[in-house]
Amino acid sequence: MTIDLIILGLVLLFAVVGAMTGAARQIAHMVALAVAWFVSRRLGPILGPRMAEALGGTPLLIGTLAASLLLFLVLLVAVRYVLTVLLRRLLGARDSDRQGVDGVLGFVLGGLKVGIIAYVALSALVFVEKNVVVAGKKLGLSPKDSVSFELARRYNAFELTQFAAVRDMVAVTRVMTHPEQARDLAEDPAYKALKQDPRYQRALSDKRLRAAIERGDTQEVLRSNLVMQLLQDPEFVARLGAVAHAADSDDGPPRKLKPRAQPPPRDPPADSERSPDPR
Repeated sequence: MTIDLIILGLVLLFAVVGAMTGAARQIAHMVALAVAWFVSRRLGPILGPRMAEALGGTPLLIGTLAASLLLFLVLLVAVRYVLTVLLRRLLGARDSDRQGVDGVLGFVLGGLKVGIIAYVALSALVFVEKNVVVAGKKLGLSPKDSVSFELARRYNAFELTQFAAVRDMVAVTRVMTHPEQARDLAEDPAYKALKQDPRYQRALSDKRLRAAIERGDTQEVLRSNLVMQLLQDPEFVARLGAVAHAADSDDGPPRKLKPRAQPPPRDPPADSERSPDPR
C-alpha cells in the first residue's frame, strides 16, 4: 500500500500545481503525452533491434520496450516544452474573470497527467516482471499488496496495445491445427498470405515456440526474437488480426434445435383390454 499512497500523493501534488499554473500548460502536457505515446508505439519496434544490441545483446523484447520508453520520455519533455512556449505566446496573460475555471481545469488535468504517467511506468515494470527471466527466475519488482500494480497487471498498457498481436498469433496458429476451421478459412486471402509467409513458417518450425503457442503461453511466445521480428511488420500484424477476426466469427458451431419431446404413451382404455367375444 505504500506505493499506492505515494502515487496518490503525487497525483494530488501535481493537481494543485496544475491549478496554480492553469489549464493551458496542462493541455500542453496532455497533448505531449498523446504524441509521445503514439510515436513511441510506432518507432519503438523499429529501434528495438539497435537498442537490444546497445544493451549488450539482450532479447529483442527488452530492446523494444527500452526503446519505446526512452522515446516516450524524450518526446514528452520536448513536445511539452514547445507547446508550453507556443501557448504562452498565443494566449498571453489570463483574464481574471476566467481564473476560477482555468484553475479547476488545471487541477483536473494536472492530476490526470501524473496518473497516466504512473500507469505507463507501472505497466512497463509489470510487463518486465512477467516476461523477463534472469537465472531461471522472474524478476520480483512489484509488491503483491499494491492496488496500483494489480490494476497494471490486469489492464497492462503494453499488453493491450503494442504487444496485443501475440494473442492473434496464438489464435491463428491454433486455427491452422484445427481441420474444420482451417478448411473454412482456406480461401481467405489473409490466411493464404500467412501460410505462404516463410518467416511465419520458420517461426512455427521452432519446437519450443510451437509448444508454447499450443499451450497458449503468450509470455513464452513474446520471448522469441522470431516472433518479435514478425510483430514489427505492420502488414503481418494486419493479416493476423484479419484472420483472427474471421476465425472468431466462424468459430461457433451452428446451434442445433432440440428434438421435441414425445408425449408419454397413454394407457389404453379399460374396455380395450376386453377379451374377444368367443361368439
